[in-house]
Amino acid sequence: MQTRRSALRGLAAAAGLLAVPALRAQTVLKQLTIVVAFPAGGATDAVARLVGEGLRGKYAETVIVENRAGGSGRIGTTYVKNAAADGSVLLFTPSFPLAIFPHIYKALPYDALQDFVPVATTSRGGFGLSVGPAVPASVRTVAEFIAWCKAHPDNATFGAPAGGGQHFAGVQFARAAAVPLRMVPYKGGAPSVVDVLGGHIAAVVTPLPEVLQHVKEGKLRMLATTTAQRSRFTPEVPTLRELGYDVLFQDWSGLVAPARMPREMVARANAAVNEVIRSPAGTQRMLDLGTEPDAHTPESFAVLYRSTYERYREVVKATGFTAED
Repeated sequence: MQTRRSALRGLAAAAGLLAVPALRAQTVLKQLTIVVAFPAGGATDAVARLVGEGLRGKYAETVIVENRAGGSGRIGTTYVKNAAADGSVLLFTPSFPLAIFPHIYKALPYDALQDFVPVATTSRGGFGLSVGPAVPASVRTVAEFIAWCKAHPDNATFGAPAGGGQHFAGVQFARAAAVPLRMVPYKGGAPSVVDVLGGHIAAVVTPLPEVLQHVKEGKLRMLATTTAQRSRFTPEVPTLRELGYDVLFQDWSGLVAPARMPREMVARANAAVNEVIRSPAGTQRMLDLGTEPDAHTPESFAVLYRSTYERYREVVKATGFTAED
């Protein structure tokens, strides 16, 4: 005979309430590897390590951040595609290897829509157009930089990872301003910042966290951002849109997994990441890095993932750019 208590336990189990402790017990991992497909020292690497620290002891006993740089992000991304789909290997990435590369490479070793499942976002951020010592100190505005580029076309260069959002933001700005600004390709944002600081290139288009400290120290001059509104980190810096240039790049960064990862593991990883970036300490550390925390459910991230992919299809088509290995 079924008692009232056993009936209530049955209803709770049906609702999934009693499954939570069991699920956690079954899915606690010995080790999580977060793959970053870019060199250490950049904005992506910094946020990955912050998230990894927060996941240690909660999602997995041990968390390792592994830099697998090369191919402008393709090597590390392909590695994760082929990794075990048990939640033990995740890719932390900006959007462009998944949202842009499918539209610029004729042969890509992964299918962005079929080979990965969106897990969690950590932030959304834009880029800054900054100049260094190769450009005269008197150049303090976008208008002055445009005039300098036109007067010195052989020296008018900007650094960015080839095929990334920074690349297309720079190209769109150059076209909108009708300025001869040539892109110099780099494996990641950090190496391009080193070269602009050394005077080897005139400018960089790079995520704000990679240059904020240099801007504060006066080593670089940020002329504009690609965000929709002025960034809280650089309220004195105008956006390219407010200056009259239709250049808007403000993309997500986050974690994706091999497509076969079970839904319950995706949900658990998402909850753990959201807990990290929504915590007061996690939010403050993200802000200290110069990036805006941004949390999504797996479902809303999937919508954002697809819409970013489709938006860049049109951006790439408009530029006519194709990548060559």
